[in-house]
Amino acid sequence: MHSCWTRANTVLTFFGTVAAILCLLTTGTDLLHKSNPSIKLGLRNVRRLVPSKGRQEQAVVSFDLEADLRSIFTWNTKQLFVYVQAEYETTENKVNQVVLWDYIIQQQEKAVIKLDDHKTKYAFIEPGRHLRGRALNLTLVWCVMPRVGRMYSDQFTTAVGALPDAYIR
Repeated sequence: MHSCWTRANTVLTFFGTVAAILCLLTTGTDLLHKSNPSIKLGLRNVRRLVPSKGRQEQAVVSFDLEADLRSIFTWNTKQLFVYVQAEYETTENKVNQVVLWDYIIQQQEKAVIKLDDHKTKYAFIEPGRHLRGRALNLTLVWCVMPRVGRMYSDQFTTAVGALPDAYIR
């Protein structure tokens, strides 16, 4: 005869295996999902561009964002982590990325974002004196955090022009 512990182990192993298979199937449904978000992102203006402590420069910019991210949600999506980042190139670094704003969306109904002339949430600081006259791209990045499975991200990038050649106070 089998003991109670052997039977309990068999039952728990069976249900653990079933749960793992269901998790794999749930994750597989996200691979079949194709989203089609509608995004308009642009730089409104550069409010300030000044030298900062030591050999740094700081910029204060505002941007416009219209995004409908509802198509990204599936029945397995727990939340979206969305952020806008500025990207530029310097002689020392090919890629420089600075996060300007972020937001967490937990419900599909709240995945429509409209920001007009929105000032950055975080400081835009360059550790050298390289911001003046640099070409600038703005990127909207969304990280999908599923209930089950791997986290993945996607992005939308747009060129918005160059920063001013002179300091703005």
